Amino acid sequence: MSQKASSGYSGPKIKSDCTVTYESSGVGLEIEISGSETPQLLEDAIRGTAERMGLNSGIVTVEDSGAAPFVAAARFEASVRKVLGEGFPRPEPAKEFVASERDRPRRSRLYVPGNRPRFMEKALQSQADGVILDLEDSVSPGRKMEARIMVARALAGMDFGDMEVMVRINQGQAGEDDLEWVVPQPVQHILVPKVEIPEQVRSVRDKVRAICAELGREPSIWLMPIIESPLGVFNALDIAGAAPDEMAALTLGLQDLSAEMGVTPTTEGTESFTARSLIVMAARARGLQPIDTVYADVKNEEGLRESVRRARALGFVGKGCIHPAQVTVINQGFLPDKDEVDRARKIVMAMERAAEEGLGAVALGSKMIDPPVARQAQVIVDNALRLGLISIDWRDGEKE
Repeated sequence: MSQKASSGYSGPKIKSDCTVTYESSGVGLEIEISGSETPQLLEDAIRGTAERMGLNSGIVTVEDSGAAPFVAAARFEASVRKVLGEGFPRPEPAKEFVASERDRPRRSRLYVPGNRPRFMEKALQSQADGVILDLEDSVSPGRKMEARIMVARALAGMDFGDMEVMVRINQGQAGEDDLEWVVPQPVQHILVPKVEIPEQVRSVRDKVRAICAELGREPSIWLMPIIESPLGVFNALDIAGAAPDEMAALTLGLQDLSAEMGVTPTTEGTESFTARSLIVMAARARGLQPIDTVYADVKNEEGLRESVRRARALGFVGKGCIHPAQVTVINQGFLPDKDEVDRARKIVMAMERAAEEGLGAVALGSKMIDPPVARQAQVIVDNALRLGLISIDWRDGEKE
């Protein structure tokens, strides 16, 4: 008796997606595509996926709403797995992998539902420092498998340019399943949700290491724990030190934390001041970037500006986004100002002069500069260069 299942979305209001239905059959692989301007491209992608999976039979129906070939392939694979189970090989690992820099700017990170390719496309135009392909809260329980397949295909098939490519995984076994799909692809940062104890981070680290070892690749993927509970806040310092070689940043999830505290988030942030301060101090104590939570009211630009101002005043260097319209405000709000960059340039020059003279201490005017301040000054200069705030020959101006 044949079985069938569908994956994806289609219809008049849907863009960049499709619905693919697979029905088991013993006679060849039949593919029917409707509504598409590029039916041959979609069919080729589906047949290529079927060949990789070792599948040569079934009836495939595609209702297209402007899907890219990789989207049709992901929808097809999800439908097949719903019908025939998980006993198929996953997509080929990426042949090239480029790690992101530990101290790169992370002013804005835009969350995108991992099961909605249209939002992924919009993210590419957002100018965010990073994009988070989300497999957790933005994906319903019944769509988790579809989402991890889509995210793996997006990682392999989309050009994210200079954006840091991140994935937020699920908790527990679902998170391990996510890692099996995304780690072989060119992901640069894994967000670990609802972290309360260091062992949760180490578990993810060990899984990533094991997958990379199977691939014969160095585990050059950063981990970013998300602290979302009172217990996590109190354990923030230990969490920040859980995997020092694999961590670059620490962040806060205020929605879940507020719910556990029994409070409603306010613009002033009085109810979260202690938690935010502890996250910043824990991150800085372990040499990590402290990243603030999202601002949920996407239509309140002034409220967002105030939230960014307060976050920066507390010591955060970036913030999460849930809509592309928030990116510009956040990027501008976390740009280092001229005085900050000028002071950092002077410190770096003083460091370089001391090194040339064989001196162990660094002085700026009448003040001695300690190593943490010197390191942070170098980060500010490096990021100012990356963001185009200073030119590559900035030292010439300092010598005048």
